[in-house]
Amino acid sequence: MLRRSCLKHLGAISLGAAARQAFPQSAVVPSLREIAAKRGVLFGATPEVEVTRTAPEYRDLLAHHCRLIAPILSWASVSQAPGEYNIRWQPTLDFCKAHEMKLTGAHLLWHESTPKFFAEAANVEDPRKLVVDHINYMCKRLAGQVWSWNVVNEALNPREGRPGGLRGSPLVTQLGGEFFDLAFHTAREADPKAVLVYNDYAFELDTTEHEGRRRALIALLDGFKKRNVPVDAIGLQTHMRLDHFNFRPRVYGDFLKEIAARGVKVLITEMDVWDIGAPAEIEKRDQAVADCYRRILDVALDEPALVALVIWGLSDRYTWLKRPKYAREDGLPGRPLPFDEQFAAKPAYYAIAKALEERKGTG
Repeated sequence: MLRRSCLKHLGAISLGAAARQAFPQSAVVPSLREIAAKRGVLFGATPEVEVTRTAPEYRDLLAHHCRLIAPILSWASVSQAPGEYNIRWQPTLDFCKAHEMKLTGAHLLWHESTPKFFAEAANVEDPRKLVVDHINYMCKRLAGQVWSWNVVNEALNPREGRPGGLRGSPLVTQLGGEFFDLAFHTAREADPKAVLVYNDYAFELDTTEHEGRRRALIALLDGFKKRNVPVDAIGLQTHMRLDHFNFRPRVYGDFLKEIAARGVKVLITEMDVWDIGAPAEIEKRDQAVADCYRRILDVALDEPALVALVIWGLSDRYTWLKRPKYAREDGLPGRPLPFDEQFAAKPAYYAIAKALEERKGTG
């Protein structure tokens, strides 16, 4: 969508003074964790970097607002050789335990984090054993601390034209579609109490690409149910960008209902709003970002099956959208998250808080 059209739609749900009166600006604003809990939702974030490398104020922010934390524990990041593990995020895991926060995400299988030794496995039995051994190690090591595992992440890419819309990856090359069943059954046996999630992106918009991805996901989920694959939830990443926000609430809401009708929960797992295309003026830009959060969450939180909301970062100081490839054309720092670089609440915080507060029922 053109920037002009996008911003016209975003203006439809301005927060204004009413939200700020409900949640007054202060050094310590009300906890999103507590607001969400009253509505049956677990709120969380990724710290984006290992917590000992962040400012103390940021750690306080995470502890105040988060019930869930999504550390980076994907396969290649923790293992460089079969059976050898080095979890560099252990201080973050300790931080979570100290603040009574559960872990979420931590992709067990993801095409972008498949170790080289897996891709190079030659014997037909080796890839299966490597997957089973990896999942057993991670799930058993962290059992009890993990609320949900992203058992498989980003396995769909219908544009590639493969059967089922599957993405080409070392997992498909080595194991075909069998890797789904293998991964979920192994995870269930290794960590029976964890919520097992299939996680993916680009389902929210009213575009041909997103519609194709929605159909592929529903077909994948139907296949899981037919084969008794133990999937408990679908994770929707929800990375938004303001210059392409062709969003229609009914389309998105109907899709969420399709997922829920298949007896699984819905999680928003990696939400943020890239402010590309928004005005340079901070007040207008922050409002556009906030309205984007609000439009998505008003629909998502209307679905009773949604049980968790995870933001991909909490402060603009720590966000993957700082990478040069995501820079705004005007060179201004991005402002995609609920808190600014000095950890002060922005309109996005109030948008998220109000959307949670106004959810019907108590979950």
